[in-house]
Amino acid sequence: MNRTLLFIVIIIFSLTACKTETEKEEPIKIEKVAKINETEKIEKAFAEFKSLYGELSEFKNDADFKKIGFGKGGKYSEWLEKVREIKQNPESKLLLKKGVLIGELEQLGMAYVSSKGKETEVTKTFNKIFSDAISDKPIVDEKPTSSEISSYSKLKTDYELFGKWTISNSIVNESYPYEIYKKGNEYIGVIIKNNLDKKTENLIKKGSDYYVKGSKDGEFYRIDKNLNMELFDKEGELTSVGYKATQSK
Repeated sequence: MNRTLLFIVIIIFSLTACKTETEKEEPIKIEKVAKINETEKIEKAFAEFKSLYGELSEFKNDADFKKIGFGKGGKYSEWLEKVREIKQNPESKLLLKKGVLIGELEQLGMAYVSSKGKETEVTKTFNKIFSDAISDKPIVDEKPTSSEISSYSKLKTDYELFGKWTISNSIVNESYPYEIYKKGNEYIGVIIKNNLDKKTENLIKKGSDYYVKGSKDGEFYRIDKNLNMELFDKEGELTSVGYKATQSK
């Protein structure tokens, strides 16, 4: 092979190698850009979420809101319209990366309409989720300890079953089983989130009312002789905020 031909071969090889290397690097650059763009979209959506959540927290106790809520033409109807507009945007699902959903913010707003701005178990649940997300606190899957599980088993052994119900909330479309056990004048309620996760609460019986000991909201259950249950707190019955108890067998 003469020198000229060898030189041409080297040039062709070099150009081919450069092209191959460029082709290999380009997808990496595109992938990095895509990740940056998604991160920016998530942060933008979350900033909007936090802003709307902050607005709701501020006006939920306003007299006008308690009176007409998000009624059309009212002062706060634009807030609900904005939330629902964001909800229709597919990119709002990126909020899942932060552990929240725009639909949950809408549900919180409607819960405050029903409760006229007061805190309920529903609003407390949403507020905790949102506060943890905003403070960047990691969401921990809390699992019951073996002692908690054994405590429930011991409760069923040492106490007599008084009644079983399913407590539901139509506003957030969720429900959970609730049981009450008794021994003499002692009553213990059990909230069953799933087969392993159970929360107990001491109840103080006053006539047909069973008060949750230590409840800041004065929560209690009213149970008649047929074991029909109604839920209350210190401000009245909770049917208006979506709660209903159905007796179980």
